[in-house]
Amino acid sequence: MAQTVDDIAAHMGLSVTTIRLVLLGKARQYRISRATESRVREYIDEHGYQINHSARSLRLKRTDTLALIIPRLSNHYFAYLAELLERRCRQAGLQLMVACCDDSEENQQALIDNFQQRNVDGVFMVPANAKLAATAARYFDNRLVLLDRDFGMSEYPVVVSDNERAGYELGSKLLEFCFATQRAPSILLLAGNPYMPSIDARTQGIKRAVKEAGLGRKNLQIQTAPRNGFSDGKSAVQDFLRTGHDLPSVLVTSSIPVFEGALDALRAEGRGYSCDQVLATFDDNTMLDFLPNPVCSMRQDCPQMIDLAFAEMQGLMTDHATIRRHVSTLTLVARNM
Repeated sequence: MAQTVDDIAAHMGLSVTTIRLVLLGKARQYRISRATESRVREYIDEHGYQINHSARSLRLKRTDTLALIIPRLSNHYFAYLAELLERRCRQAGLQLMVACCDDSEENQQALIDNFQQRNVDGVFMVPANAKLAATAARYFDNRLVLLDRDFGMSEYPVVVSDNERAGYELGSKLLEFCFATQRAPSILLLAGNPYMPSIDARTQGIKRAVKEAGLGRKNLQIQTAPRNGFSDGKSAVQDFLRTGHDLPSVLVTSSIPVFEGALDALRAEGRGYSCDQVLATFDDNTMLDFLPNPVCSMRQDCPQMIDLAFAEMQGLMTDHATIRRHVSTLTLVARNM
């Protein structure tokens, strides 16, 4: 069984300081004999060495633990961000704790409190609103990096995607396809959590594409839902169909979970949905490859976002912070178009 520094020192009759200096590779610097160094290393090779994290945390005044607060893991985009960040932290010898707040201000505040009590060194956060960032920054000595949502705060590092541009690019591509295939240039946008900066920017981008194509409000209908979940997409489609309107040529959703819920509702309703229906969504998933429909998606660069966010956190933890706003580009993926 692996042993701590204290265990090794007691068994070998040496001081804890001597064992630590050997482990740190500083035996020569502090004139520890080669014979003693060899004995210590042979002992560790045979019995193993286990870091006493509690003692180390007290000595260094840090826990080497970070936290990530996201809305939910059922959203593939956030789950992928969590996976990438956990891997990045592990490679750096850090532990990442992941928690979901369901986009609730109350839940996110409770998680911030909880992580402070656990002496977490810093927090990555997808903010539920503009107020909570200041609270988190105060609790963690400004070791805070915001992800996905930009509420216009310049005091903290922010890593987001260029959602307005992505909305414009997606809208333009869809309208171009409609014109080329003689489809009516009409779009239904299902927007979950529409007041969040990312969703609002996507909506504004699509509106700009419609306007620049010389079209009007009748060519873009927007059905909102309180959140970006499966049930929200399902209820948004059901609410739209209850109005008696036919499904427009193009159906766009604000996220993959909304997309999944919308398709589930359309299949259940069995009305106005066929393989000819043009589908589009923000975020991407390999399941889209199996749909026979014309499909467009906007893929976010999650690896780049996590690299940027982790670099910002490293700067904050070593007092070399840059406090920058990073904007990542999305990639349009067209299938059967």
